[in-house]
Amino acid sequence: MNHKIALRIAIAGGGTGGHIFPGLAIAEGIRSFITTSTRYGSAEIVFIGSKFGMENTIVVNAGYRLISLWIRGFARTLSFQNILRNLIFPIRVFIANRQARAALKQFKPHVVIGTGGYASALPIRQAIKLKIPVILQEQNSYPGIVTRRYAGKAQQVFLTYPEASDYLSAHAQTKVVGNPIRPKMRRQDRTAAAEFFGLSSHYPSVFIFGGSQGSQAINNHFIAHIQYYLDHFPVQFLWQTGPQDFFTCQQAVEGNDRVHVAAFIDEMSMAYSLADVAVCRSGAMTLAELTYFGIPSLLIPLPGAAANHQEYNARSLEKRGAAKVLLQHELTPQKVIDALKDLIMDREARDAMGKKALALSQPNATNVIVQTIFDTAWDYAQHSA
Repeated sequence: MNHKIALRIAIAGGGTGGHIFPGLAIAEGIRSFITTSTRYGSAEIVFIGSKFGMENTIVVNAGYRLISLWIRGFARTLSFQNILRNLIFPIRVFIANRQARAALKQFKPHVVIGTGGYASALPIRQAIKLKIPVILQEQNSYPGIVTRRYAGKAQQVFLTYPEASDYLSAHAQTKVVGNPIRPKMRRQDRTAAAEFFGLSSHYPSVFIFGGSQGSQAINNHFIAHIQYYLDHFPVQFLWQTGPQDFFTCQQAVEGNDRVHVAAFIDEMSMAYSLADVAVCRSGAMTLAELTYFGIPSLLIPLPGAAANHQEYNARSLEKRGAAKVLLQHELTPQKVIDALKDLIMDREARDAMGKKALALSQPNATNVIVQTIFDTAWDYAQHSA
């Protein structure tokens, strides 16, 4: 056999960014690994996701091939539209199941990576049936349903939080490595980051964000009270609002040079490099990035997130002293102001929390996952040749 073997790797996952970005981080890690490998000739990567998910934009724009399945998550809220959507859910599953099997038989991957979300379930199921090795990557402290269901049949399950293993099969081969971080997420010079956003490098900086779509609850607090912070504390704000609230948020701080407002920030590494404190949701990738940069935070979990995973994630950091947590129904002005006052004014406490956040970071996660992917794919390729 030619030892410079060409490997085929499928990454299944999507629906939301929290399941897409880990897959992209892994894919970028694979591309980087292959350039220095003396064993592998090439690695062909294909993503498998939903035609209704964000992956149709994000994955394709990143330059990867995407196979889209006719699958959509089960709607949890009650409306006439969602009732109709749920009625055809079994039909979607039947069709997407056949699509997933056909895609795997045609592409013939040497390994399938599952990063979670409804889009990953059927490809993982079919890979197991076809006896293709499966590796799962779980972002949350309370594992998603796909991980809980298939962990016992996967060759390896990579976890972010040790407590996640409590919910998995006793047969699961688990390893705690953290979440893979995108290679472009690297610390930048703080002064350069401040100049990039038109802010000062001398004030403590609070980074407000609620994910790519923004958080209306978080935005509403700062629309009403950001002037209070500016009047009472030596602080500046970097505020990613999401598209829906952008103009309202912008009007709330119009003309103030201690606030930079943006609907969406592409250069997140710049934002994190400037931030001394973050106020944000607690999605898995957000927390991986906060810990990587060692940023103390006030976390406001998204209510209604699947299996309440955002609160589980936030509590995991809170009990380790790496974050403060307020649930959305607790967002009274005084509670938020009190929580932020301590982080803004008490540098010693802020630095201590930042160090505890940094201690939870596992920057080598991508490398560990990628090495296991290649080892697994190599073994399968040799035995199936």
